[in-house]
Amino acid sequence: MKRIALWFAVFGLASGALLAQSVNLKIGLFVPSMRSDLWEINIENLTLDRADMMKEFYAAEYEAYLNRDLSFTLEVGSYGKTHYAKYRDYEYEDGSPISQNVSLRIVPIEAGFKYYPMGHRGRVNPFLGFGGGVYAWTYQQWGEFINFEDFSVQKGFAESKRFGFGLNGRLGVVFRFQQRLAVSLEGKYLYLKSRLSGDFEEFAPLDMSGFSVGAGIMFFFN
Repeated sequence: MKRIALWFAVFGLASGALLAQSVNLKIGLFVPSMRSDLWEINIENLTLDRADMMKEFYAAEYEAYLNRDLSFTLEVGSYGKTHYAKYRDYEYEDGSPISQNVSLRIVPIEAGFKYYPMGHRGRVNPFLGFGGGVYAWTYQQWGEFINFEDFSVQKGFAESKRFGFGLNGRLGVVFRFQQRLAVSLEGKYLYLKSRLSGDFEEFAPLDMSGFSVGAGIMFFFN
C-alpha cells in the first residue's frame, strides 16, 4: 500500500510539472575556445584562427517547471563549421596555395536545471542554469597535406567521430510579453573535451569548449 501511495505521489508531482511547460526555439553564435594541441598546430601552420570557427547554432529546448523557482530542461541543438585554409609558409613552385579544409560538427543532447530567483511567471524573469550532456561530434581535415620529412604533398582525408560528455552553465533572462509567448536571451559556457580517434589518436583530447550567446522564442503550454 505504501508503494502504491508513493507511486501516486511521484505521478502527481510529475503531472503537476507537466502542466507548466514550454518549448524554446533558439538561434545564436558559438565561439569555440580551441585550446588543445591539434588546434594549436593547425593555427600555427594553416590560415586558421579561432574567429574562423565561429558559427551560428540552432537548438530546441523543452522546459518543465517543477515549482515557482525551479525547472528541468532538455535541449537538442546543432553546430557545424567548415573552414577553407592554406599553409601559411608553404606553396607550390608556381606560387599556387597548398590548401585543405578543417571541419567541426557538434550535436548536443543536454539536460539541466534552471533557477529563477524572481519566479518564472513575471514579465521579466532572470535565470541561472547548469547541466550536462552527451555530444555527438565529428572533426575532419581533407585536402593537401605536407609531409615535413621530405616536404612532399599528398591529398588525403582524416576524420575523428565520437561521443563526448560535457558540462555547461548559463545565465539569461526571459521577457514574457504574453501568457503563452516570450523571448529569451542567454549566455552559456560549454566545457567539452573528448578523446580523438582514428587518424588523430596521437593528439591530446580535442577541446570543443566555448561561449555562446543566443536568443529564442518561447511557447508556453499551461
